[in-house]
Amino acid sequence: MQFHQPQKEQSLAMLKELIEQNREFDIIDLFSKLHHADVAGLIDNLEEQEKRRLFALLDVEMASDVILELSDHSREQILSDISDERLADMVEEMDTDDAADFVADLPKDQAKAVLEDIHPDDSEDIRELLEYDEDTAGGIMQSELIAVPQKATINDALHAVVEASQEIDRTYNVYVVDEKNRLLGAVPLQNLITSKRHDPIMGAIDTSLPSVNPEMDQEEVARIFRKYDLVSVPVVDREGHLIGRITVDDIVDVFEEESSEDLYRIAGLDEDDHVFNSPWESIKKRLPWLYINLLTAFVSVFVIGFFEDTLKTMVTLALFMPVVAGLGGNAGGQTLALIVRGLALGEITMHNARRALLRQILVGIANGAAVGVVVGFIAYLLKGSSLLGIVLGLAMIINVFVGTLMGTLVPLALKILKLDPALGSNIFITAFTDAFGFLSFLGLATIFLKMLA
Repeated sequence: MQFHQPQKEQSLAMLKELIEQNREFDIIDLFSKLHHADVAGLIDNLEEQEKRRLFALLDVEMASDVILELSDHSREQILSDISDERLADMVEEMDTDDAADFVADLPKDQAKAVLEDIHPDDSEDIRELLEYDEDTAGGIMQSELIAVPQKATINDALHAVVEASQEIDRTYNVYVVDEKNRLLGAVPLQNLITSKRHDPIMGAIDTSLPSVNPEMDQEEVARIFRKYDLVSVPVVDREGHLIGRITVDDIVDVFEEESSEDLYRIAGLDEDDHVFNSPWESIKKRLPWLYINLLTAFVSVFVIGFFEDTLKTMVTLALFMPVVAGLGGNAGGQTLALIVRGLALGEITMHNARRALLRQILVGIANGAAVGVVVGFIAYLLKGSSLLGIVLGLAMIINVFVGTLMGTLVPLALKILKLDPALGSNIFITAFTDAFGFLSFLGLATIFLKMLA
């Protein structure tokens, strides 16, 4: 059974009542009716001691699923109270890709103990997966798959599916390999079911399905899934040997991970920073970016200080300075979001980056002109100064254009430098549009005042 928010609140209230009454058998019964993700959601909402107590009630199979769905904070609390033996039992129940990710997050001593406690074959599979970087195809693939030789029949393949059903939860394709385990193609499960049992497997094979190599970045793998509407893809080494597969549930996690990472980095946060981290950990992760922001903010201070005499002559200018800076920053932020997304999805490449830049320049000029005219007219109506309206309108045109330009150039430059395009981009763009906005606004005001004088 799965539930939505009202049902979750009702189940949580029921769970807390059962905890208060020490009705452990009823708690076990409640959990047995829920999906493991929903069980994790309930445990996440409990106090630390209650989390440990309830997790201990789960059987190994359920515990191995629930531990993967818990928040990082809850997982750390629970893992501090679990024996290495129970951890090893849980790891053996996991798919190899999940097991490798789980073991990689454990302290080194604990990870070593767990790998020594589990079956040697499972341990070897996990150790091999741990050799790959976590953000590559090899880092998210699983070793469990169904492969049959090219001489097999449809009936042989069906038997292989049945025999593997205990170990493999989701089967989408049966892979066909030659005598050296090189991938020849795949037979989708639907084709397998609808074919005649004694037909050769090669008659139902699909050779058009793509494969990936283990060193491929997980973002590129996600793009392949998206492009070809895949639910599973085989992983092959440089010689074409079949070594694993990646399923769509792993790709959903990749999309979530990458979008969260981009969101964090645009804001100047570390992806390991969470709401429930210790204050000291959060301070260490955030303070460097705040210092960078402080440094860039002083650029605006120096720019304003340079035009101190102009501000004294026309104090009204100070009222509209936040408008110029704010609109420029907003224009830059809008463009930044589009460019970072385009780079992440592969829509923008170094081949079409110039076209993207030219289009954003046109957008920046048009938006700047549209906003500048309106803002200039409003300033004239409020203060009755045509000079103020003209200066503000021109400054707005310039800064919205510059904000759009920088929102395009900053992530593209970071991409060229082989850095994450989202890395602190918002901080740099805001700093630049603030400083340039003040420079253009106060600079134009200075020029116009001298002309009138």
